[in-house]
Amino acid sequence: MVNVAVTPWQYGNVPGPKTALTLKGDVAGRLIKAAKKPLIIVGAEALKVKLDENRTLLDYAIELSKLSGAPVVATANTLKAFLERGYKPAAAMGSIEITERLRDRGWSIDGSGAHDLVIYIGITYQLQSQLLSSLKNFALHLRTMSLDRYYHPNATWSFPNLSFDKWVDNLNMIIEVLRGGVGGR
Repeated sequence: MVNVAVTPWQYGNVPGPKTALTLKGDVAGRLIKAAKKPLIIVGAEALKVKLDENRTLLDYAIELSKLSGAPVVATANTLKAFLERGYKPAAAMGSIEITERLRDRGWSIDGSGAHDLVIYIGITYQLQSQLLSSLKNFALHLRTMSLDRYYHPNATWSFPNLSFDKWVDNLNMIIEVLRGGVGGR
């Protein structure tokens, strides 16, 4: 699970001694499955990234939400695309706004107690880095996971820097685990 020395995708992104543990898709799937109250935050990059001929990163986020039971917060301009696919996110708000609210230990998207795992996907690298830094330093009650293809040292867990194909394989492995397949125990 842990890759001892991973360089941040952007070399200037060195946040100090506490950095993200790298993981693979099967471990990420088990962590998501074990979370009591996960939340998925989806950014505009999810509209642009095609995982294959038939599926975008946004479609993946919908499938992840349905399998994990985690509500989705649509950020940027993703709300329309979610609704066009027949999926209603729990909320639509800016990524900075939702991250700020998550710093409050008692807040949750549905008002029923704090989230324990926040999953970021499809947010530009530089912005996501700052969002994760805010939670890392000011929301010690939360664990964070980045499912983007580049290493995010400010997350609790992150994929290492991956080729596109390896990244898609890891994303698919998460889905397989959530469906009860390999490593799904």
